[in-house]
Amino acid sequence: MSILYGVSASPFVRKAMLAHAYKNIPYELKLTPPGNNDAEFRQASPSGKIPAYKTDDGAAFADSSVIIAYLERISSKHSLYPENAANYAQALWFEEWSDSELMPATGALYFQRVLGPIFFQKATDPERVEEILTELIPKVLDILESRLTDKNWLIGEDFSVADIAVGSCLISLQHADYQIEQSRWPKLYSYNERFLALPIAQEQMANEQAVIDKITG
Repeated sequence: MSILYGVSASPFVRKAMLAHAYKNIPYELKLTPPGNNDAEFRQASPSGKIPAYKTDDGAAFADSSVIIAYLERISSKHSLYPENAANYAQALWFEEWSDSELMPATGALYFQRVLGPIFFQKATDPERVEEILTELIPKVLDILESRLTDKNWLIGEDFSVADIAVGSCLISLQHADYQIEQSRWPKLYSYNERFLALPIAQEQMANEQAVIDKITG
């Protein structure tokens, strides 16, 4: 069975886990914090970043986008990549934008309210939280709102890697007790409700909450 190295609380590891769940591909999650010196992990991720991956036949590599692309190649079931060329490009754009802009903004609040206090014993910084809430998050949510349509998902009616990437960030906001304002971002509000209601999202959030509950007692 393939091995996914990382911790479920990581937004990027979460992204890879959601893709596995959607495509119904089994794997083993090997608890591995970033920077771990485990030899097999470092073979897959020389820089020590998570997630990393080792396939059944021993191939090893890292990065959530790379892992999801690999999953698509080994199984076309529940495809995450649109067949139409323009839609395919849009899905890749959303994934890249999510990883480089949405994730840092949502992850900043997630760290302040969840990861920092629980996993790193770092107290929440109220001034930093205020900056995140007033400057970082509204900017990226405005962009998302502007790109959403009346369709169910980011690339029309077909669920894609774009939704996996963006949805992973929305789970971070959910854990951080951030409420998307329906009056300001009505399309995003509906999209968020729709994504979080998915069985794969519900299962992922429950698994992560169980880890948090175990740590906090």
